[in-house]
Amino acid sequence: MSNFPVFSNTGLFKTVWNIIVLLSVLLFSFFFSYRFTFHIYETDFLYWLLIFIFSLDVLVNFNSTVKIEHTVSTDRRIIAKHYIKSWFVIDFITAFPLDVATLAIFGAPEEGSKGMFLLLALQIITLIKLLKVKKITKELRDYLRMNPAMMRLLTFAFWFSQAVHYIALGWIMIGAVEISRSSVDQYIRALYWAITTVATIGYGDYCPNHDDNAQIIFTMVVQIFGVGMYGYIIGNVSGLIANLDVARANFLKKIEEVTAYLKTKKIPEELQDKILNYYYYLWDKKKNISDQNPLADLPSSLNLEVMLYLNRDMLRKVQLFKNAQEVFVREAIQMLTPLIYMPDDYIIRQGEYGDCMYFLSSGEVEVIVDDQRVATLGPGSTFGETALLVGEKRNASIFTRTYCEVFRLAKSDFDHLRSRFPEFDDEIKKLSHRRSRKTVKPRKQGNL
Repeated sequence: MSNFPVFSNTGLFKTVWNIIVLLSVLLFSFFFSYRFTFHIYETDFLYWLLIFIFSLDVLVNFNSTVKIEHTVSTDRRIIAKHYIKSWFVIDFITAFPLDVATLAIFGAPEEGSKGMFLLLALQIITLIKLLKVKKITKELRDYLRMNPAMMRLLTFAFWFSQAVHYIALGWIMIGAVEISRSSVDQYIRALYWAITTVATIGYGDYCPNHDDNAQIIFTMVVQIFGVGMYGYIIGNVSGLIANLDVARANFLKKIEEVTAYLKTKKIPEELQDKILNYYYYLWDKKKNISDQNPLADLPSSLNLEVMLYLNRDMLRKVQLFKNAQEVFVREAIQMLTPLIYMPDDYIIRQGEYGDCMYFLSSGEVEVIVDDQRVATLGPGSTFGETALLVGEKRNASIFTRTYCEVFRLAKSDFDHLRSRFPEFDDEIKKLSHRRSRKTVKPRKQGNL
């Protein structure tokens, strides 16, 4: 066993295996309850295949990591101890062909005999594998990162299908179907009755025998269940569906609020379009329009890792960060403020005081001096640093041609980085000098 791998409980293999087990449990519940209802006791390939899967599941669980108090363990002794205390008994019972052993010892039971009740009890015991569905769906959700509302909706569909299936089998067992038909025909018609009754439709083409109290009582119970299920669906499933995409729901709500505000204040339509286009751009690019960071309460180290990942494209494009030391990058990234500018907008205006510099992450801007374009800058460019170095007003404007995503570095942080990291100070001076030489004109070149 030392050479046998220990599977990650949230890894790809265990996820695929959980899906196989979940489908096997669903098929097992449907297939064998159906066979028992119609007194079909012969085993076949499907039976032994499911038993094999359940047996193999025991081996897989003995070799899968366990999470105890938020700590993942790969120690086989801890895994075995934890598994034996939790799901081993259930998995072992379902992996053992109890009904086959019973039939081999006592033979096929007669209807209404003690052997029939014994076989029914064993069948119910075997179905305890359904208790593991909750654990399996939780592991699937953790790996697939599914929306909790979506997972609840799928879980509801799983148990609803189980309920309708067993109601149909109950309808058959109380003799409310046409006995002359084949077992498949009887099941289809019983399932049809179960669905129409639970859905509170009740066409009346299949109904209980008026002279059979058992059928009438069973129908009333199912109708009460159907009313409760209908109320649950109206009260919860609609909410689950609405919450499948919480971000989109918040976005649509925000758009409604903004639109109503703009119309109330009689903002010009052209300006309204620009404002709404800004929100739609935020949604298309970031799937979020809130200024609040949902990860703000994370520890600073984790927040920093997230920031480094989110800004990885900008760090690869900007020359100042490409060859910089990691300690500089990690400190500088925390000082940057992300901003978005729309097309035909000014990021910097000529003549204003320079209190920050910018890093262009995406988009395209024009450098304009005295109403004349002198340069075009693309992703990875920096601008605004010269005015910070010389302490003068900006003698050039930066005008956006497209949607632009930039990062703003305030002057106080700029000076702090220059004092802490001489390499950054040298690079900034070299960059400013190269830009001045490259874009020099007969008229005085602007300090960006």
